[in-house]
Amino acid sequence: MLTFFIQKISANAAQPGIWNAGGTVFTMMYPKDAATFKKVQMQNEKIYMQLYPGFAVVKAWCRMKNTAKETLKFKMGYPVNGIYSGGNSNLNQVYLDSLSQFKIFSNRKECTLLKTKFSDENFERIQSFSDNWLVWEMFFLPEETKIVEGYFIVETNDGKITKGYNSDNYNAFIYLLESGSVWKQPIEKGEFYIQMMQGLKEKDIHGLSNGFQFKWNKNTTMAKGFKLNFSPSPKDNLIVTYGEREENFNFSNLIATPEKWYKLIDEFSRNVQVQNFNVEIKKKSPYEVSESIFGFLPTFLMIILIALPYMIVVAALLFVLIILRRRFKNKK
Repeated sequence: MLTFFIQKISANAAQPGIWNAGGTVFTMMYPKDAATFKKVQMQNEKIYMQLYPGFAVVKAWCRMKNTAKETLKFKMGYPVNGIYSGGNSNLNQVYLDSLSQFKIFSNRKECTLLKTKFSDENFERIQSFSDNWLVWEMFFLPEETKIVEGYFIVETNDGKITKGYNSDNYNAFIYLLESGSVWKQPIEKGEFYIQMMQGLKEKDIHGLSNGFQFKWNKNTTMAKGFKLNFSPSPKDNLIVTYGEREENFNFSNLIATPEKWYKLIDEFSRNVQVQNFNVEIKKKSPYEVSESIFGFLPTFLMIILIALPYMIVVAALLFVLIILRRRFKNKK
């Protein structure tokens, strides 16, 4: 389960980072619930990600405990559309319009989703991000522990990684762990499982976040990473860039049968528990891009434009000196 406080930033076209990634973000919906969140601890979370050419299927499993001796009731939600832009020196931009077929369960009982439109000025913080949300209600008895599971599908095909004037068009997926900072800290344990699908292999991963100690199972296309006793921040977001952009990609057709994809990820979440992971993954920053002459060209032209006036002045001075020198020689 993810929750999130929205922070909006501006980005220029050449800002380094990842643009148009697939992913999601959750947030508490009402300011009055703010104190409630610090009473609920995410003791353990397991995130299962199946990466396909052009899209990703995700299952989030969380064990959450009400640490207070009182009943807690609060609302949560996710935006029907919007863009999240965050991160540190590198941009992490997640398009949320592609989040589809979202389902949420509490102790295996599906939660009812209500569509809500916010227009009240009291919701300015989330309205600036998006005013259309799907909302559900959470209920905890005193000191109760619940298993919360969420499923969703996101398009990853439009990812773009930029650095300076160089860029690559890969599939990009971001799981926003930083949103877990609103819960009672720390998160005791996080487990993260990746499976490459439909012919994708380890070599197709261009970049993967550090800090998760990912290892491969040498006989499969599965990988496992983990974190212990952590309070998530932007540096903890899980970022994967992989594959190549799919031409003529039709995301709408793929999500027409979500049960098919959710059955596969349920099988993955069961089978992965008995696998051994002992092959170190070569570290590759998800923010690195291929360098080319075209990426250097704008910088080169800018240097020329800046230096051009000085070059003209120097050339003019040299020309004058040459003329004066010739006249001086002729007089002799």
